[in-house]
Amino acid sequence: MPDTSTAVVVIGGGSTGAGALRDLALRGIDAMLVEKDDLASGTTGRSHGLLHSGGRYCVNDEQAAIECLEEGRILRRIARSTVEDTGGYFVSVTEEDLAWEPKFVEGCRRTGITCERISLDEARRREPALSRHVRTVFWVPEDGHLDPFYLVVGNVESARRRGARVMTHTEVTGFAREGDRVTGVRIRDSKTNEEGFIGCQSVINATGAWSGLVARLLGLEVKVVPVKGTMVVLSRRLAHAAINRCHKPGDGDIIVPGLSVSILGTTSAKVPHPETLPIEWDEVRRMIEEGAMMLDGVTTARAMRAYAGVRPLYDLGAEAEGREMSRNFAVIDHQERDGIKGFTSIVGGKVTTYRLMAERAVDVAARHLGVRTPCTTAEVPLNDREEPLDQLRQRPSVLGVPKPHGDEPPLQPLLCECELVRSEDVAPWFKDPAVRDLEDVRRRTRSGMGPCQAAICSYRLAARLVTDRGLDGASATRAMADFLETRWRGVRHVFWGSQLRNMQITTGLHMELYNVDRELML
Repeated sequence: MPDTSTAVVVIGGGSTGAGALRDLALRGIDAMLVEKDDLASGTTGRSHGLLHSGGRYCVNDEQAAIECLEEGRILRRIARSTVEDTGGYFVSVTEEDLAWEPKFVEGCRRTGITCERISLDEARRREPALSRHVRTVFWVPEDGHLDPFYLVVGNVESARRRGARVMTHTEVTGFAREGDRVTGVRIRDSKTNEEGFIGCQSVINATGAWSGLVARLLGLEVKVVPVKGTMVVLSRRLAHAAINRCHKPGDGDIIVPGLSVSILGTTSAKVPHPETLPIEWDEVRRMIEEGAMMLDGVTTARAMRAYAGVRPLYDLGAEAEGREMSRNFAVIDHQERDGIKGFTSIVGGKVTTYRLMAERAVDVAARHLGVRTPCTTAEVPLNDREEPLDQLRQRPSVLGVPKPHGDEPPLQPLLCECELVRSEDVAPWFKDPAVRDLEDVRRRTRSGMGPCQAAICSYRLAARLVTDRGLDGASATRAMADFLETRWRGVRHVFWGSQLRNMQITTGLHMELYNVDRELML
């Protein structure tokens, strides 16, 4: 791993880090992003994908609600291919919910969120799956679904087109200093253990729940409280729009339609470390029971996996825990606070507000560098190329772009039938040095994320490692097994009913037809 240098190093490949890299590139500042795993492999990629209207925060956290509303509108302009404009409903099912309604309506009024009460008959006409328990319904059109993987990759690719560089699977192990100034970061390749160094003038710590751990390498304190949220993926889309419970936020009170599936969430529990995220059966059961109060089909749809993410809540020192803590964010200029020049941390916030968070952090770094170029990320779209479509998401049916007529190549077999991924969708990523394994391909193409959980496409992806990267059969089989292991980690928490039967079929397929176990023993 050769040493290199840049003006600004961004640590963290989630939405905020990717947004900061793009912002720096748009301002003409040379920048490099380093991520210890892959892009969107942390909090961002483990969110429930709700593009927040702010309705969930308008009662207890007005500033966060306003930021969500404003940034959601910006994302609809600059990142159209990552947003599905579903709208959302807030529904009441108990007396407690009904008592919350006046606070909710007033909160929406104060923060500018559109909130319209509609009749039950009209609500059931729009959403036939609404539970019989639902008593009142509010329509909030600013809710939506945000694809976190395409969002992050879109920001990174926009930055790369302007000369920014990215190093994935690269962990920061320390910093270099000259007196009170940070002059570089020490890094290690997590795949090969090679070490290296990046000289720089400034560092932006955008590692979310890991911000405190990174700051500690400099002897600094950043108070971040890691709060776990568990989610369940149901194998079909139960509603057209996002369904929220009209009450004080709790467990299992939101169902987000994510393309062909539904994502049910979420819990809230403090954890000792951002990578200590155990999923308990009780959490899954409780969310399914609560979700069934809002939508029919939650208990009968196949729960195809469960996963957990960690919220990077900033500890303001107030007497609050978990859901009571603010979803707002803070930018820490360590030069002003700690006397350490060239180091900035950004903590807290939501994926929905990533762009604003990145802007505020880059403002600090740019000011210390003497750069006065203003931020333009709210105006310049992610896909700002001359071509009508970016390589990130070429499927016209998904983007809502009319399919071109005229001479077209013959139809090619799909690589992943569940997510409609074609061979040409994955081909560019096998040439990208930042893509190191099949999990990295999944995050960029959605291969393996559908109802069969990589039962078929894992084999086809492994074959591409042989044809596109020249791996031998044994290495490709190991990569396939590693990929299936990551799918297994989520599936194992929902082993009952149709999901258990589905996994028995998958196991037979891999062992008897693909001979995966035999190949790994050779």
